[in-house]
Formats: sequence, structure tokens, C-alpha cells
Amino acid sequence: MSFDNRIHTPEGVRDIYGEELKLKNMIEDKLDKVLKSYAYDYIETPTIEYFNVFNGDKGTASSNEMYKLFDRENNTLVVRPDITPSIARCVAKYFSNEKLHLRLCYKGRTFKNLPRLHGKMNEVTHVGAELIGDDESAADGEILSMVVESMLNLGLKDFQVSIGQVDFFRGIVKSFNLDADVEKALRDAITDNKTYLIREIGHKAGIKDELLDILAGMYVNPDNDEILKKASDLADNEISANAIDRLYKVYQIMKLYGYEEYVSFDLSLISDYDYYSGIVFKGYTYGSGSPVVAGGRYNGLISKFGLDMPSVGYAFIVDELMFALAKQRVELNREANGVMVLYQNEDLSQAIKLSKALREKDLSVLLSRKSSRSSLDDYICHALNHEISKIIYMSDDIKIINAETKEEKTATVDEILGGAL
Repeated sequence: MSFDNRIHTPEGVRDIYGEELKLKNMIEDKLDKVLKSYAYDYIETPTIEYFNVFNGDKGTASSNEMYKLFDRENNTLVVRPDITPSIARCVAKYFSNEKLHLRLCYKGRTFKNLPRLHGKMNEVTHVGAELIGDDESAADGEILSMVVESMLNLGLKDFQVSIGQVDFFRGIVKSFNLDADVEKALRDAITDNKTYLIREIGHKAGIKDELLDILAGMYVNPDNDEILKKASDLADNEISANAIDRLYKVYQIMKLYGYEEYVSFDLSLISDYDYYSGIVFKGYTYGSGSPVVAGGRYNGLISKFGLDMPSVGYAFIVDELMFALAKQRVELNREANGVMVLYQNEDLSQAIKLSKALREKDLSVLLSRKSSRSSLDDYICHALNHEISKIIYMSDDIKIINAETKEEKTATVDEILGGAL
């Protein structure tokens, strides 16, 4: 049998519908609630951008991970693999005269052309926030607090946000005069968790074992203060020492928010994206093999587009949250407050008028003709599957049926519009 690509999706993308799509929408609504509570404003950037927005020194996805296409003038375009560079471009273009801090948020899909059987989706939905123009530790703390509140708002209890500091690693690179090739090899070994390779490269460079243990994530301590103290004692250069000092400040701010129990420090954490310049973090919960949120400080990115503004932000990967919530069987509260108006053919005119009047009262109304092939129980089941709590059944008289309990009561149109529901 030949492969029919008319009905199948390409590798790494999928259809989402029914209950799964409802879950996705609910997750986005929960994340949106936190964004609004912190007074972030939505911004929307194009799905297709010029290749130069993401390539080279922007430090985003590699060229072979991008979906590329060409316009009529033969310009190379890409389907965005990341949204943060798009935000940076937009800020440089439209907000160059901004005197106060910008708080921007977004929701959108990103696309990466990953290898087959990689185990990850090529198309995912991101919901994120960017705090722009503020280089203080309080800004880092605000972003991290939003991450924690978002996880709690989703009903997650067993999660952790691991925080690293890119400058701690950069300070070591500079202190030991590592050339570009050695730096890349060490960075790759740390990112890939290859402890033996970290030691091999580190020993050749003269880096002591205790420092290599931290870079390899081998130094484990449940006490965050002890981890930071250990790193501070080993930081023998100004850049690394300042990085740890910054983490101390961020940790104190997390204590002020009351969220210190949800964060931990891991100085082996180095982001895949080169544009990060300070704190970096990833949020984990069981049920997903990948981080459900990632972010950090990227003070140099917007300057690549001509405007020097410090920034920090995060992006939730909604698809990973869906897997985690399903695995943990976390039930998001669904309010079944819709109404079904069920009518016979002869009652169509009255049913339309009633439905219109109910919609004007901001109710969600499903208008459905009663088929002789379907029982009332079929419609009740259908109502429950669509978060509909009440059925107005127009027959010889008008009945209001509670879809969950199946209790019935009669009412007139005026009583229904007056609040009898």
C-alpha cells in the first residue's frame, strides 16, 4: 500500500482536536492569566521572517534546523524557529524612544527542522514574556516568579526551576585563556552531560577538579545557600564571582516572593542559545522528558538589531505542558456553563429568538434540532462533552434540564431570560 500524503502530516507535526485541543486552550488561558496579572502587553510577530533575523551572531537555531523558503525577489526567508529574536527585532524597530521598561508577552508557534526519530515535535506552541530595559536582579526575580506562579496556576505541585549563570562559565573560559575551539568543546560537553569529556578537556586546560564537578553538575546539595557558597569560594575571577553574586541577589528576591522552595541552582546549565548572557533557567516536572519552560537574560540580543537594551524573559512550551499534565492526571477546572437550545422543527423561529437573546447575555449557546434518530440522553451526553450544563428543550412545553443530574423543570421564555437558568 502506497503512502497517501493527502491525509498524513509531515514528520514532527500533528493535528490537535477534541479534548486535547481543549486542554491546550485551557493551558494557554492559565498562562495568560499570570501574564495579565503582571501587566504584560501582547505583541504579535510574523511566522515568516528574513533569515538574517535568526542566523549567525543572533545565537538562535542552527541553519540546518530552520525551514527555509524564498520570496519573489529571491530573499531567503525562514519559518521562525524561536520568537525572542523576532521580539528583539520588533523592539529595535518600534520602541527606540521608550524611556521606561517594556513588558511584552506573546503566544505563537515555532518550527524546527529536527532529525527524524529525534523524539521531539518540529512544531510547538510557545507562550512567553519579555521584560525589556531593566538590568536589575529584581527583573530576573519577577520573571522567575511569573514562571513559578504559572506552574502553580496550572495545578502543578511537583516541579523545579533550575537556574544557572552563563557568565560563571564565561569567567572560567577567560580565566584559563581557553581558545574558541576548546571553549566550544567544553560547552558542548557540559550541554550533553558528558562528564568524562568535561574532565578530559578541563584537566588539559588546568581547571581543578572541584570546579569541573560544578560544571558537570556533580556537586549536589539541597541547600541553595550552600551551593552558591561553594561556587563563590571556587570563583577565582571577577566575572564568575559577579555571576554568583547576582544569583545570591536573585535568590533573596525569590524568598521575598515566597517561591524559594521551587528553585534550585545548577551551574552546569548552559542554554542551547548563544544569545543568553546572564541567568538561564529551565523548569521541569515529571511526565515530560524535556523542560516545560526555559528562559534567561539576553542583554546583547537587541543590540544586534541596532538598539542596546538589556532584557530577560521566558517561554513555556505548551505541548510539553500538555504531556506533563496528562501524565500527572492534573484536572484543570472546566466551567460547564454553556446552554443547549434543543428544538423541534416547528419551534425553529422561537428557538432562534431565544438563542439570540441568551447570547446577548454573554452565554454560550448551542442551537440543535432534535432528531428522531437520537434520544434525549444522546443530547445530554453531547452537552456534557461540550461543557454545557443546561438544556432548554422546546417541545409541547419548555423544559430546563440539568445535564449533570438530569433534573427537569418547566419554564416560560420570559422566566428563562429573567434568570430561571
